Amino acid sequence: MPNSVNAGLAWVGLSLPAHHYAIAIIQQSLCTQAKNWGFTEFKIQQMELAVEEAINTILQLIHGDELDIHTPSVGHFDVKISVLDHVLQLRITDYDLPYDLSMIPLFSVLEADSDSQNDGLSFFLLRQLVDELRVHHPGINGQTLELEWALATNPAPVVQTNQPQALEEEGFVPSFFALRALQASDAIYLARLMHQNYGYSYVNPDLYIAERIRLRHSDGRLTSMVAVDAEQNLIGHCALMKSDAESDVVELGAAVVSPTKQGLGIFNILWQSLEDQLPFRQEKVACVHAVTCHPFTQKIVLKHGYVMSALLLGYTPTSIQFKSVQNQNTEERGSVYYCAKLLQPVAALRVYLPPTEQNLVLKMAEQLQMPLVPQPLDDEYVDVAETSLQYHIEASLQVAFLSVTAWAEDGGFQLKKQWKYLCRARVDVIYATIDLTQAHAPAVVKRLVDLGFISGGFAPYMPYPATLLLQYINNQQLTQDSVYAVGDTAQYIKSHVFTAYKQQEMISD
Repeated sequence: MPNSVNAGLAWVGLSLPAHHYAIAIIQQSLCTQAKNWGFTEFKIQQMELAVEEAINTILQLIHGDELDIHTPSVGHFDVKISVLDHVLQLRITDYDLPYDLSMIPLFSVLEADSDSQNDGLSFFLLRQLVDELRVHHPGINGQTLELEWALATNPAPVVQTNQPQALEEEGFVPSFFALRALQASDAIYLARLMHQNYGYSYVNPDLYIAERIRLRHSDGRLTSMVAVDAEQNLIGHCALMKSDAESDVVELGAAVVSPTKQGLGIFNILWQSLEDQLPFRQEKVACVHAVTCHPFTQKIVLKHGYVMSALLLGYTPTSIQFKSVQNQNTEERGSVYYCAKLLQPVAALRVYLPPTEQNLVLKMAEQLQMPLVPQPLDDEYVDVAETSLQYHIEASLQVAFLSVTAWAEDGGFQLKKQWKYLCRARVDVIYATIDLTQAHAPAVVKRLVDLGFISGGFAPYMPYPATLLLQYINNQQLTQDSVYAVGDTAQYIKSHVFTAYKQQEMISD
């Protein structure tokens, strides 16, 4: 933003009678903010007109022709003008009859002189005057119409990537597309791109909501590259994601391409653009959750040097579907490989390896170039007077994560108590993450196995540097043939995990 801009207040709130007379007051407040935030006079004139059309549209939808400028007001508007991440937002909330924009007749230029076109014209003009327009469904907090205008910031640089040599390796040279960093104004188009690929089945609901995309982008949890075509339409996306800004783990994912542009090499180029950023980041490990309903993601991670070190059975609910993948098994939950590669050297770690998991853990650690030093074991080791457990239920996935932070003589009882609670909560899978650098790790594993937990593999920095994953499948039927496994390591882990699963579930081959 130019230094000459005198930034206004972060927000302004108004409560006004729901009447045409409210228009002028809202216009004055909005335009004052817009001037302070550097909008041009032309843009401010558009905002004034947008306020008029918005209020007229809302009043018409609620009251029809019964309310005019001579009628006393009925109800009130709560108005908030806010500066969010790169946008000036106007929120108009009312508490009257619910309405939907589908109630507005479509405007036709051919019938512009018809009286029936007046309402449609008002909404048609409104959509041309704003950068984004949304209606939030009615509820106990009323119903809200949101209008947004992008702040006058410098656009992110566009990086041309349609170099013939790079694209010919993918077998196709598009006439044009470019890569650039995600911008705040892209948020709604990213949400639409996610819907084009997943419907509403994607496990992270934040990626369907423009405000939440912008928030993740601004606070460092989402670093995205997008592909745009010659008309600047968003046709691809891939992101580096973090659970919080301070995490040592960065996940590469949310990779989608417009269904009409798939197969042109865009996916691979987007992915490579983020791989190129990894050497300059501060995190200690990069990870990917590679789905097993198709082999494509696994082939990508192998190409980029990831190690598939754990298999999380039943990680995704049956609701998640890939529109571009045919013949998906919709009757059972989907499994994913945890794939990792170190971004920083790791000092040798003293670890306490349960005998049943020792071979797998050491094999994965060697591939990851992660030095582990096994220590003598004490299955009955306790380190404190009282056991401490932590758990988290991921509602969107219907799974839970369980960890032990301190181990005492009551550890077995406390684990069983927590396990019963999570089963009653009807989560489909419980994932237990064990810190192998703690001397109590073998004792914890022994008690978990007694409860029916099975091996999952080695998952570095999930969340501990040396994390052993165990998993409890809560009344879910899984089939080995539904899991694609690309490469010897994936096959090894798949065999290891499903052997344990079949033994636990008493399933014969």
